[in-house]
Amino acid sequence: MQENSIKFIIIHPILIALYPVFFIYSQNIHLILIQGIIFPVLIILGITIVMWTITRSILKNTRKSALLTSLFVFLFFSYGHVFNILESNSNQEYSFLIHTFLLITYALITIFSTYYLVKTPTKLNNITTLANVISITLVSFVLFNIGTTNFENFSAYQDEIQPPIVLENDFENLPDIYYIVLDEYAPLRTLNMFYDYDNSHFIKFLQERGFFVTKNSHSNYAQTFLATASTLNMKNVNFLSDIVGKESLDQRIPYEMISNNIVMKNFKGIGYEIYNFDSGWWGTRNLQISDVNLCSKNQNMDFHTLYKLKETSILRVFDIFIKDPSAKIFHQERRDRILCQFDDITKIKDGAEKPVFVFMHVMAPHDPYVFGPDGEEVNYKYTFGPTGNAYLDPNEEKIAYVNQLTYLTKILEETIESLQENSDNAPVIIIQSDTGPNIGLSDTTTELQQTSRMSIFNAYYFPNEEYDLLYDDITPVNSFRVVFDSQFQTNYGVVEDKIFFSTYEKPYTLIELNDLQILN
Repeated sequence: MQENSIKFIIIHPILIALYPVFFIYSQNIHLILIQGIIFPVLIILGITIVMWTITRSILKNTRKSALLTSLFVFLFFSYGHVFNILESNSNQEYSFLIHTFLLITYALITIFSTYYLVKTPTKLNNITTLANVISITLVSFVLFNIGTTNFENFSAYQDEIQPPIVLENDFENLPDIYYIVLDEYAPLRTLNMFYDYDNSHFIKFLQERGFFVTKNSHSNYAQTFLATASTLNMKNVNFLSDIVGKESLDQRIPYEMISNNIVMKNFKGIGYEIYNFDSGWWGTRNLQISDVNLCSKNQNMDFHTLYKLKETSILRVFDIFIKDPSAKIFHQERRDRILCQFDDITKIKDGAEKPVFVFMHVMAPHDPYVFGPDGEEVNYKYTFGPTGNAYLDPNEEKIAYVNQLTYLTKILEETIESLQENSDNAPVIIIQSDTGPNIGLSDTTTELQQTSRMSIFNAYYFPNEEYDLLYDDITPVNSFRVVFDSQFQTNYGVVEDKIFFSTYEKPYTLIELNDLQILN
C-alpha cells in the first residue's frame, strides 16, 4: 500500500507552474539575477495552489483536480508562445485573426478536457505518472542549464588588488562627488546628425555653470555592463573575453566588478559615505559596497521577468482590446523610479555628516519611453532593451527618444543647479552617458552606426575649475583617474583611450575601433 502511494505522489501542478519562470530566467540569465524570479515564483505558486485546492474541494478527487490544475496552468502559459510562432509566419495585420483562432481552439481544449477528466471513471494512474515524468523532465532540464551556467567561469576570475589611494594632504573639507550616468544619452553631434535635434542650449547651460564639456568623447565599450565595470574600476576589461569566452552572454563577473568597484573602495577608504540609486537594471540595483541604496521600493522585483511572463501567457490576448494593457503598470514603475532618483539626489546632503560619493544610473533616455517632452505620460508599447524598438517604426522611435531626452535634460538642469547652490562645499559632478543610442536606420552605414553607439555625452565640474588634465576625447576609463589626480593629488595617470565595439548578441567579441567617423 505504501509503495502504491509513493508511486502516485502528485507534483506535476507545482512543477508545471514553476517551469515558465525557470525557463524565462534560463533564457535571460545574462540579464537578471536569480533573486529577480522570487516574486513571480511566489505569486504563480500561490495562485496554482489555491486553484488546486478549490478544484479538489469541488471534485473530491486529488488526481483529477491536479490534472485540471496542470492543464489550466499549461494552457495559460503556452498561449503566448503559440501566438508568437503563428504571428512570426504571417503579417502583423492578421494578429486579430490569430488571437480569434487560438481563443476558440484553447476554449475547446479546455471544455472537452475538463469534461473528460470530470466524467471519466478511470483512476487516471497512467496519465498522472506521465504528467509527473514530463514535468520533472522539463524542470530538471531547465535547472540543469541554469546550474551549468551559474557554475561555469566563476572560479576562473580573480580581480587584481589595487591599493587604495592615500591622501598626501589632510583634507578637512572633502568635496562631495556626484556621478550621474544617463543611459544612451547622445552627444550634440549625434543628436544633430541622426535626430535633427539641437541640444546646444544644454551645452551652453553647463559651460555657464563652470563645466568642462568634451567635444569628441567615446565609450570604451558598447555594452553597459562592460562600460560601467571599466569606468568604476579605472581599467580596460578585455581580459573578460578570455575568462568567459567570446561567445558568452554571461554578465555576472562585470556585475561583481560594479558591485565592489575600486572607485567606491577608494572613496570609502578616505571617509566617504557611498550612495547608490536602484536603476531598475540588475547591474546597478543594489551595490554591495554602497552604504545606502535609494529608490529601491521594488528592489526584489524584476519587471523584465514579469513582462516576459505576461507576453508568453494568455494575458497577451488583451492586446486585442487595449493597446498593451500592461504598459501603464510598467510605464508608471519606470516613471516613478526616475522621478525618485532626481528628487532624492538633491536631498542626500540634508542628513549626511560625512562627505558623500553618489552614483546615480538613470535608465533614460534609453527605452522604454515613458516621458513626453514636458514630463507627461506617453502611450508607447512597453519595450525592453535592444529588441524593444522593433515595436516602433524608426520615425516614431526617433520622436520618442528626443522627447524623453528633452524632459530628462530639463530635470537634469534643475538638479545641477540644486547640487551646486545648496552644498556647503562645491561638489565634483560628472555627467556621462554609458553608450550612445542604437541607430537602426536602414540607410545608415555600419561605420556610422558604430560611431553613434560609441559616441557619448561627457561633462565634468571641478570646484576649482582647473581642467588641465581633461581633454576633448577622454574616455570614461580615465574619468576617475583624472578626478583622483586633479582633486586628491594622487598619481594614477591616464591609460590609453581605447574604444571597443561589440554587439548585444556577442558582447565579448570585441573589435577595436581606431578611426571612427567624426560626426559634424
